[in-house]
Amino acid sequence: MIKRISASIIGCCLLILLGALPAANALPQMSYTLDPMYGYKIPIPLTYTVDNVILDVGEPGLNKPSDLFIDEKGQLYVADTDNNRIVKLSSDGKVLGIFGKEQGVELDQPSGIFVDSLGDMFVADTGSGKVIHLSPEGKLVEEFVKPESSLLSEDLEFAPDKVIMDRRGYLYVLNKTDYSGFMMIDAMNRFRGYIGANRVPFDWKKLLIRLLATPEQREQLNNAVPQQNSNMTMDSKGFIYAPTVLSDGDQIKKFNAMGENIYTKKFFGESSIESGTLERPYFADLAIDQYGIINALDAMSRKIYQYDQEGNLLAVFGGQGDAKSRFEYPSSIVVDKAGTIYVLDRDRNNIQMFKPTRFAELVHEASQLHYNGRYQEALVPWKEVLKIDENYPLAHRGVAKALMKEEKWKEAMKEFKLGEDQDGYSKAFAEYRHDFMRQYLGWIIIAAVLIVYVIYLIVKFMIRITNTVIRRYGY
Repeated sequence: MIKRISASIIGCCLLILLGALPAANALPQMSYTLDPMYGYKIPIPLTYTVDNVILDVGEPGLNKPSDLFIDEKGQLYVADTDNNRIVKLSSDGKVLGIFGKEQGVELDQPSGIFVDSLGDMFVADTGSGKVIHLSPEGKLVEEFVKPESSLLSEDLEFAPDKVIMDRRGYLYVLNKTDYSGFMMIDAMNRFRGYIGANRVPFDWKKLLIRLLATPEQREQLNNAVPQQNSNMTMDSKGFIYAPTVLSDGDQIKKFNAMGENIYTKKFFGESSIESGTLERPYFADLAIDQYGIINALDAMSRKIYQYDQEGNLLAVFGGQGDAKSRFEYPSSIVVDKAGTIYVLDRDRNNIQMFKPTRFAELVHEASQLHYNGRYQEALVPWKEVLKIDENYPLAHRGVAKALMKEEKWKEAMKEFKLGEDQDGYSKAFAEYRHDFMRQYLGWIIIAAVLIVYVIYLIVKFMIRITNTVIRRYGY
């Protein structure tokens, strides 16, 4: 344990020293995770390396691109916002098509792009206030405007920022000026309701102020709005994920078919006071890979946070800078079937490709098996992870749960302790105690009876000796 703590302290010091270097220097690529109990950084082996940087897309180059999408074939689509166009790229960065004015379609500040299985493109065209449906060749098919509905305010501005489509053909639109959640629109441009609405959290201070405030002050309190969703994505099973910005908790939400958030009472990312003020995570986008791993892109820290489906932090990498593996303002993230991550940088006007290392692949494989309850199968990759990094806490917890299935309580207690899992340790200890009592209860009762009987004999003997002394000596 002392060895583990010492290694962690040395690693943290190294991270701090490296963080103090100028951003322009070519900093080494590093990864870390956070201690599950105390939150300090634990250095881990490198999880991703930069395989390629896509910069050249012809003339003109990318100009403040906002969104990135990857289709089932691994082809990339970029919402090139300030160039008012959509750029289609191969997985290695070759230009396959540029859609917009050349096809007779006038785009105005496109901020979001979604492509269905047939190659049809749906563009959230913020400037025109429309969702524009383009054919695979870039021809205009149809336009979706603000739906006519008595449920929508007449003065609500329709400014689509992001768009996705579900298996029913419903569009989910993130509207810049709408705090009610994601607007659902069907194929006939009819309003179908909202999903993913955030609520203004209850605040005792505001309640007291409301009781003592003037009518004008109360009106200002009534204008409080909930935190805004910054993006949305959908996994292969149809679950919708959404990041919420500048929130004290629940920064990442996962919605089921009923629109209920599965992730509750969790904190994602890291808060920082390095700038002198409290900076909360600002997740700009999410990407879900084939293992269900959640890649969360934090535009505030310029880092990528990886979580499993239970919300456990797997790794953190990236950071601010102009070198490879660093970002100036990352705006979108996607992942292909091979696990390669593509990150769109709005300020550097490029796309960086991150290839997973063997360590990352093992962690992802084990995490998926672990989440599906296949703890014994996950034991093999978890042990491989520990061969590479014996201090990786999640691997110890994974091994511990496999040992629990095998009813090896004492060994599980040791692994839970190394994994900083107090709840797991308590459960393993309870099982160990129950098993111990069940196995040795008969012997314990016999031993207790014998001890009581021996004490009885000793007391009886002492009384006899005392009576003898009294009779003999008269006192």
